[in-house]
Amino acid sequence: MESLPTAAPGEWLKPLMDPVWHDMHAVVPRGFPAYARIFHPVVRDRPKDTGSWHGHSRTGVFPLDEQQVRWSDVAGAFGTKMHPLAQFHRLIGQPPNRQEIFDSEGWRYSEPLTGNLAPNILAALAARLCEHTSTPNKGVTAIWEGWGGLTSSIGYAQLTFSDDSTPVENTSAAAALGTDLDRGLLPAEVIKGETLTLPGRTYYLFDAAPKFYRHTGWVHHVPWHHSPQFPQSPNILWPADRTWVMVTEIDFDSTVVAGSHELVSALVRDPAVEALPLNAGADLTWDADFPNRPGQ
Repeated sequence: MESLPTAAPGEWLKPLMDPVWHDMHAVVPRGFPAYARIFHPVVRDRPKDTGSWHGHSRTGVFPLDEQQVRWSDVAGAFGTKMHPLAQFHRLIGQPPNRQEIFDSEGWRYSEPLTGNLAPNILAALAARLCEHTSTPNKGVTAIWEGWGGLTSSIGYAQLTFSDDSTPVENTSAAAALGTDLDRGLLPAEVIKGETLTLPGRTYYLFDAAPKFYRHTGWVHHVPWHHSPQFPQSPNILWPADRTWVMVTEIDFDSTVVAGSHELVSALVRDPAVEALPLNAGADLTWDADFPNRPGQ
């Protein structure tokens, strides 16, 4: 895993991005035949003893039944409509920034990850992507420069809990991870080197090809996160032949793949990922889910 000394491998993306935000093409390149939206999975849980959070009054630590579910499952649980432009807060029928989310069956839902694709879903996605490029062993990974701790310890702290449940900074854990709290994760030559600047975003580039992500073990072999327990997926990934681009935008709770019609069809059919086709120019902003707007 090596950083790239120049931003040249990513320069081809610049003319394909819109300089002003009108739709997804401020972060997703134009000019591809087809697009797919991969929905980041949702985690839900409920107490094992009662099978529901409704009326559950037990305190302390107790076992939970936990599931990773699809957005279509969420739509089914809340009686809303799943579609390519769906927004999570519309599916659950609640405004953004609510405290906790419960369905009628007593499941509690966590929001999907933003700017990050779960390793198991990335592995399944990468396997399919590798089938639609002539260069699965050659490619580029782009990581957003703004993730906490990349360039300094500012913006990152690892917390643990004392016996009285008080959160404290876990400097010993950081040391065990090989993290120097006086500096960032990336070496100075990477931080001071060339970065890829796209509209509103700047990225570090790494020599990490699509095939690298076909197994979840990649989380142990990258320099841009503090712990394999909390991995960060690529923000942009493309093969050397540029047949497709995968974009996990930092503010999106889904990933967009730009590529061929055959690739998009394969992703939509793949049971290991939840994907739907997108039109070029799709609006993925928080208020774009018209079918699930209140009163619709």
